Amino acid sequence: MIDVGVLLFATVAWLGVLAALALAAQREWIPRALARHPLVYALSLGVYASSWTYYGGVGFAQRHGLVFLAVYLGPTLACIATPLLWSRVLHITREQRLSSLADLLAFRFQSPAAGALAAAFSLVASVPYVAQQFRATEQSVRVLSGPGHEEAVGAIFCVLLALFTAFFGARPSAEQRREDGLAAAVAFESAAKLAVLAAVGLLAVLGAFGGAGGLAGWLHDHAADVEALGRPVREDSGWTSMLVISFAAAFLLPRQWHMAFASGAGDRALARAAWAFPLFLLALNLPVLPVLWAGTRLAPAEPADSYVLLVPQLLGHRWLALAAFIGGISAASAMAMVTAVALASDSATHLLLPLARRTLRRNVYARVLWLRRGLLTAILVGGWLFHRAQQHRGLLVESGIVSFVAFAQFLPGLFAALFWERATRAGFIAGLAAGIATWTATCLAPLLPEMTGLDPAWLELLRAGLDPADPAAQAARAMSGRPLDTWSLPTFASLAINGATLGLVSLLRPPAKEEREAARLCTRREIGPSVERATVPASVGALEERLARLLGREAAGIEVTRARIELDIPRDETRPTELHALQERLHRNLSPLVGPVLARTAAEEAHAPAAAPRREASGALTEELRWLERRLARGETTLVGAARELDLLRRWLRSVLAQLPLGVCAVGADGAISLVNRRFEALVGAEERDLVGAPLDRLPAPFAELFARAASAASAGEAGAGAEEIEARVAGRTRALRVHRAALDPLDARAASGGVVLLVEDRTEQRALERQLAHRDRLAQLGRLAAGVAHEVGNPLTGIACLAQNLRAEAESDELRARAGLILGEAARIEAILRSLLDHSRTGAVPSPGEIPRARVGRVPLAEVIAEAERLIRFDRAAPRVQVEQACPESLVVIGDRRELVQVFVNLLANARDASEAGGTVAVRGRIEAGQIVVEVEDHGSGIPEELLAEVLEPFVTTKRDPSGTGLGLPLSRSIVQDHGGTLSLRSAVGQGTTVIVRLPLAGAAGARRGAEAEP
Repeated sequence: MIDVGVLLFATVAWLGVLAALALAAQREWIPRALARHPLVYALSLGVYASSWTYYGGVGFAQRHGLVFLAVYLGPTLACIATPLLWSRVLHITREQRLSSLADLLAFRFQSPAAGALAAAFSLVASVPYVAQQFRATEQSVRVLSGPGHEEAVGAIFCVLLALFTAFFGARPSAEQRREDGLAAAVAFESAAKLAVLAAVGLLAVLGAFGGAGGLAGWLHDHAADVEALGRPVREDSGWTSMLVISFAAAFLLPRQWHMAFASGAGDRALARAAWAFPLFLLALNLPVLPVLWAGTRLAPAEPADSYVLLVPQLLGHRWLALAAFIGGISAASAMAMVTAVALASDSATHLLLPLARRTLRRNVYARVLWLRRGLLTAILVGGWLFHRAQQHRGLLVESGIVSFVAFAQFLPGLFAALFWERATRAGFIAGLAAGIATWTATCLAPLLPEMTGLDPAWLELLRAGLDPADPAAQAARAMSGRPLDTWSLPTFASLAINGATLGLVSLLRPPAKEEREAARLCTRREIGPSVERATVPASVGALEERLARLLGREAAGIEVTRARIELDIPRDETRPTELHALQERLHRNLSPLVGPVLARTAAEEAHAPAAAPRREASGALTEELRWLERRLARGETTLVGAARELDLLRRWLRSVLAQLPLGVCAVGADGAISLVNRRFEALVGAEERDLVGAPLDRLPAPFAELFARAASAASAGEAGAGAEEIEARVAGRTRALRVHRAALDPLDARAASGGVVLLVEDRTEQRALERQLAHRDRLAQLGRLAAGVAHEVGNPLTGIACLAQNLRAEAESDELRARAGLILGEAARIEAILRSLLDHSRTGAVPSPGEIPRARVGRVPLAEVIAEAERLIRFDRAAPRVQVEQACPESLVVIGDRRELVQVFVNLLANARDASEAGGTVAVRGRIEAGQIVVEVEDHGSGIPEELLAEVLEPFVTTKRDPSGTGLGLPLSRSIVQDHGGTLSLRSAVGQGTTVIVRLPLAGAAGARRGAEAEP
């Protein structure tokens, strides 16, 4: 015997180890990749193996032979159906944030009553199973240490379980994140009980039989007993029905559903568990028969439920007996803890919170947390009290079988929810109620202490199929040696009544609209609920006010802010698509806290006064399409089959649309933008997320008025009336845009209009080409004019030059000779101007910037050039007198043609002088900037209007009012500057003056005028 103190210490120590492991996983001291590994998920599903499996499996095998294998083959069949069943359930629960079977049924049938009935029945059906864990624990204490202390150990075990589960199963972090701590602890327990049971099985073979040869000899000597193990399977004495209820229990038991679908696992983990979980069950069952045979040989008079503990104890391995006890504690504690967590959440969200909505308006998070902790404790204490009230007769597994049959009652409803759109809430409730009634009469009643009004003989007839008044029938049954099958009739009878009632009632009346829409989500992989059924609020503030009615203002503000941050939605958002997305996110975030029923009620309260008005059919369809596009673009839905192929086509078409050089904007029938491409985003200066769903009048000017006008014209049937052009500032540049429009055909009969598509063409480059052609045409005109001027002016100019030469030769005074020399110099300058005019006007012969067609190139100090230009403009006595302030250092030297540069600054200073008032000032400033010479000629005249700044650099464009302006000075100056490898630009403000900026390469710099090699 092992002292009870040792057993109690082992229990406390083991739960302490589990607590440390859970805390380490919860606080991420264990790497998250390890805590969330798919094999950890598969092992956490091993919570299926409770004390029934650990202790009672041996007794079940003794009583019912190989039927015990059906308890594990059922889950294997369920795992084979993973693509059809588990994956679909995981998809729906993840998409809609459904944490329990009751949540799923309430969502599918759109009925709080369906969820409440499922939650209440799950609670009642689980109590006998939880009680079984305490019974197994107390029996194991009695086996190892003798009677007298088992009740105290059971009570302490219950208290420790309640504390552990309340801390790790109802923590605030578990409301919104994966329960890594609980899952890690359960997975570790599964590994521990597998290892201990394997060790006991190995000891049974080696210790009781001396090895495999001894076991084979013993089996040969007891061939009749071995043959009897297979008889129940051959005669189907409970085999098929056990397969059915085990298949259902694999995912419908609260603990299984919680670990499989509510723990946050993904598709990859589920795919891994589909083969790892059956392998775990197989490994767990391998020691059952060796332990049974060893116990039969060593202690045939003892109950087989205790063989796992007795075999190592009788063989003198007390340490292994203690380890087997810890394995039993693992099996019982894991089942009880996870079941309590799942049932507490279900009971809170479907039974208590809907009745106590007012209590949630203050400190909702703490109240929900403590409510669940209280329910956890109540469920565990209730299971222990039920165990204490039971009359413990029969096998340990009987309580588990009762619960298995109970949860099989959800099979018809779940299959209808997943595969039959015609099923209704009335049919489900009626069918489940009929199944519950049958189960209560045939399964639960025998476990209850002394139910009055129940005839035991009638109950025995139902359970055993025998007439208790017929001694001959009883004797025949005893002689046949067939075990008593207590679950087949209750299973098939309850399921038949349940399914038939569900089908008949559902066919009596068609499902409601909301049931049909929920059915579409459950029976096929749809995107999400129809936009038409949701009441979308008018603003974020209205949604927050609506939520405050349930949670209070503080919690409502926290939840709305969290959802806005997750979706990156601003506080002032009013677009229906974005508000609908925010509403859906709130529903998903609140579902783990208050359950999906209350969460959807809070997020979509039908009679909320702040709700946006219902749209006409066209607008609703457009909004639905925008919602569909949003969900697909964000990857929020996993598609399969034809839907996935269509989505690939959609993405390809979107890619084509995105690469179009035209801006595309589709406007729905409700006047809001439904689709844009990248070019349109660039043109209007806004991102797609800010445009889609917004009305056209939310666009920046001048696009709002232009596009609204074009959309109205297209809607009115004027699509062929031509396009409209405007100029707009885009990314700091003026762009020429042309807007084309066309009306779209309606998509279906619900819509009166399909909306409008706008095509925005950027014609800026085309306009620039047109201006270049016009410029070339003007240059051609200038060439013809220059040729005529050169011919007409050249002859008189030659005569003037000859007369000036004669005058200089014949003059007697130095003054006359100087004046004659000045006449000759100006005549030469006139000749150079005519030559420059001809060079500028010749198309196809204009030298590239930086090239030099002549050899008059040298180092030219700009200070001397500007001084000479200033002296020359002073000879015009009719022009206003101005003061030229020169601040040009002597170090500013360029490589170029001195005459051409003098001509540039003569033109610039003359223009500045003409724009200034008499007595004004013209400033000339020079400096070196980034390896270039920068010269600014600034006047304080009337300035040039902004729209003429680009045009004044074209030939024959002038702002001078007197007829002296020809419009050639600036174009010729720019041409000369460009020929020197520089640039000429203008900066002007009306009423403040004009500044001409000339940039030239510094002598010796890389950009200096080529041809410097010709410098003399």
